[in-house]
Amino acid sequence: MLRKISLQLNDPPFNFMIHTSPLHGDESELAYTHWFIQIVPQLIGTAGFELATGCYINPVFPEDAAKILREVNV
Repeated sequence: MLRKISLQLNDPPFNFMIHTSPLHGDESELAYTHWFIQIVPQLIGTAGFELATGCYINPVFPEDAAKILREVNV
């Protein structure tokens, strides 16, 4: 996936985040949590919203991004 992102998007910088289940909580809730990896290419510059909130906006629909990456042969 990282190679496809690099080839299709001209090797952009990206954030790589690992989301895990909470360390503490109700046993019944923890049984249904999972971890996942999120890869966020930085396609546009950081703006005021991102700096103020720490949240980044993805300007591409996931379906469009998947289609673009499927077209890359590695």
